[in-house]
Amino acid sequence: MVGVLIRMKLAVLRHSTSDTKMALSGLGWAAGSCLAVTTVILAFLDFSQPRMLTDVLAVTFALWALGWIVGPIFAGEPALNGEHFHRQPIPRRTLTTGLLAAALVSVTTAITVLALGATIAFAARLSWQAVVVSVPAVVLPLLFMVILSRVVTLLFRALARSRIGGAITATVTAAIVSLCSFSWVLFIGVYLLLEYGFPPAFSTVVRALPSSWGLLAVEAAGRGDWLWAVGPLAALAVLVAALFAAWSALIGPQRLARPVVRGSCAQAAARRPRLFRGDVGTICLKELRTWWRDPIRTQSIVLGPAFAVITALFPLIFDFTAAFPFVGAAGALMAAATCANLYGQDGTALWLTLTVPGKERADVRARQLAWLIVFGPLTLLLTLAGTLVHGDPDLLPWALAGNIAALGGGSGLLIWASVAVLVPGPDPRKSKNSPMDHGDVTGQSFLMFFLVALAVGPTLGVAWAGHALERPALLWASLPVALLTGVLSHVLLGSVAARKLRDQGPELLHLMRSGAPSSTATPEEGVGKSPFETMSAQRQTLMWTAMAVGLIGLLPQGLVPLGIKLSGSPDKVWFLALHVSDPWQWPVIAAMVLIGVSGFWAAYGLYRAEKSRGQAVAA
Repeated sequence: MVGVLIRMKLAVLRHSTSDTKMALSGLGWAAGSCLAVTTVILAFLDFSQPRMLTDVLAVTFALWALGWIVGPIFAGEPALNGEHFHRQPIPRRTLTTGLLAAALVSVTTAITVLALGATIAFAARLSWQAVVVSVPAVVLPLLFMVILSRVVTLLFRALARSRIGGAITATVTAAIVSLCSFSWVLFIGVYLLLEYGFPPAFSTVVRALPSSWGLLAVEAAGRGDWLWAVGPLAALAVLVAALFAAWSALIGPQRLARPVVRGSCAQAAARRPRLFRGDVGTICLKELRTWWRDPIRTQSIVLGPAFAVITALFPLIFDFTAAFPFVGAAGALMAAATCANLYGQDGTALWLTLTVPGKERADVRARQLAWLIVFGPLTLLLTLAGTLVHGDPDLLPWALAGNIAALGGGSGLLIWASVAVLVPGPDPRKSKNSPMDHGDVTGQSFLMFFLVALAVGPTLGVAWAGHALERPALLWASLPVALLTGVLSHVLLGSVAARKLRDQGPELLHLMRSGAPSSTATPEEGVGKSPFETMSAQRQTLMWTAMAVGLIGLLPQGLVPLGIKLSGSPDKVWFLALHVSDPWQWPVIAAMVLIGVSGFWAAYGLYRAEKSRGQAVAA
């Protein structure tokens, strides 16, 4: 059974891995290998305090365990799933053993083994007895991480289709995205801890984690304390066995919670507020009920604000609270980026709109209004709360203007993107358990993120002019500019979206039903496919590398030090521009912004070139 499942997994990966997945996987493997080598190097460093080395390795192993927990959730459906075999007469423990063996045959497992090799390097500095103990201290944590990731993934998927599960899914996803985007803040925090030492309470908590028990056993073997050398390993073996039993119990068809859809009676319709009457009002009420009942929409509601709040908490390591007033604006921006596939989320329900001629405009306006009702009060409340927590009212006009512009610009751009760059997804009744299995909206989200940021640009430009010229009236004038920008975006882009939905509605419905444009004649040759599907692995690697350069240059090395300088904070942190002499800080910030924009432009150029090539083939 073990050999059969391993060969089955390799066959599935061989026939289902596209160039896009290969490019992203290659980047991930390269980054993981670098981190694994860095983990091993840590074991050879000398620290001022004897306990520091163990504490540093314990923190590192805890981060590796966290990666194994959140990685499979973020990556989507695994190659082999226990649900695929629930109709086969295979004992669960036999099936679980085969799935475990198949899970161990992977590049990520090899990279993790390399990282856990730091335990052997650490033991070699103590004694030969510690080296002997380090072998099971590597094997057991590896099994613990792999099995724990499978158990957490199954539990996570079981919750993903309920509203509570949707909120949990969104919070975890927001934490992952925020951690990936601003992990440099954590590295700075670790650097400060290395310089000044770990607090005793923090050290105790980190050592108590199961990922550190192998290190504790090796450390105890090095000093000859065999009770503590055997005890943590035995406890870890028991924990691995318990997780294995839990995995065996969870394998099989899941009975998942489903959203409840209820109708409304005529009396309730007559009592509706005036806002929810007429074509736009009725559809808006339907949309609001969908936002409340659909777990996928629940994820969208929570994801943006959660990302903004978690991101604002990172700078607290340096007692920096100036990011708090901008939590609402960041939440609105992220909400627009993550909600830009409204028609794709509804699946083939688009036909209900198309069968009623002349209602496309009302449908578009209702969806815009419902999005503003959901996110408008929420983000404005976050802006006011963040300003109160920060305690400096000077940032209030900046934060309010950014929030209003992001709401207005987002309401227009997201409905345009929902029609113009619709991404097919499964019907809600066929919706999968993983939060990442509802259509690949990565490119759409990136596009929306920067378009909404561009819409906020004029407003922040007026605010910056008022601040630079020391004219409070001009600074507060950014609010009507934000309102004007938002109204224009809402009205004009909504009209464009309604016209496109009216003119190309059947083509969009065909795209939702088949996953390919109606003009597709020979999909095997790449006609009608997304540029991400037809682009070679080498060009995709180059594109995503340019995207990473753009992201690092524009945000952490460009816009963040710009915000710190404008706020007057003396913190330099790790930003290059703030470590040079004062006359050169602005040029360095401008250079970093230029590098970031150039990286994104290069990535966009590669994407456009591939899209033009596909159009030429189609012609």
